[in-house]
Amino acid sequence: MSKYLTVVINDQPVFEYDREINLEDGQLEFLDKMDSDMNHGIKMSGELFEHPDMEHRTKFVVMNLIRALQQEDTTKISALCAYLTHRRPDVIEVRANDQGGSVVIDLVNED
Repeated sequence: MSKYLTVVINDQPVFEYDREINLEDGQLEFLDKMDSDMNHGIKMSGELFEHPDMEHRTKFVVMNLIRALQQEDTTKISALCAYLTHRRPDVIEVRANDQGGSVVIDLVNED
């Protein structure tokens, strides 16, 4: 398994998160709280998903990760990357491309 989760925006690698970081109990509880909060529904692109599945949750987290990277919010970046590596361990790379005002997200899984 790849040691890093890599985030690529518009074909430029912008961040690498060490997948081998051991999270403390409080950090793991925070990931559970993120799931609990999303259980109440999430809104993306003006659409409400009342019962989001893992695909919706992943896209929601990735969109927030992109925003956190743009804002250089290191706390959010770490939390969102931790969520992805713990809830989607198969994902080794997040690719986001801005295409005329809409963001296209592609997840690369380890083969």
